[in-house]
Amino acid sequence: MEASVSKSITKGADELTPIKELMTLLIKTAEENCKLDNKISLKELSHKNSLYAEPGEGFTEARYYDNSTVKIIPVLFLCRSDEQERCFEQLESICNYFERLQEYPQGKNFAWLNTETAKEPSKIGRDEGGAYHYSCILNCKIFY
Repeated sequence: MEASVSKSITKGADELTPIKELMTLLIKTAEENCKLDNKISLKELSHKNSLYAEPGEGFTEARYYDNSTVKIIPVLFLCRSDEQERCFEQLESICNYFERLQEYPQGKNFAWLNTETAKEPSKIGRDEGGAYHYSCILNCKIFY
């Protein structure tokens, strides 16, 4: 597995780090394969019906002598919708897809090993306009 992951990472502002690349692949894969009403934003949860994702504080599960590591990166998904059922359905679609995926997309700077649901989709509140807010958390296991 170690040979399949490129260890050559160039420096620069446009460099895709393993976590940036994971987020790009995760969102692209979810948008292409899950039943979503909107694209997933990495910037913010907009005022209209929307989806948002952000990486949380990851941790190292294993470190090897060559300094390669296996990390768990939690990814928070938020959904806002006027329809409570659509919030739940969209986040459930994301969780179910990634938990059941047999082969994960591979990055140039990392290998995606597994994804597990750490927090099932659930309601976290409503805003002043009456829109529902739901969240879920996926733990993505990567090697680099």
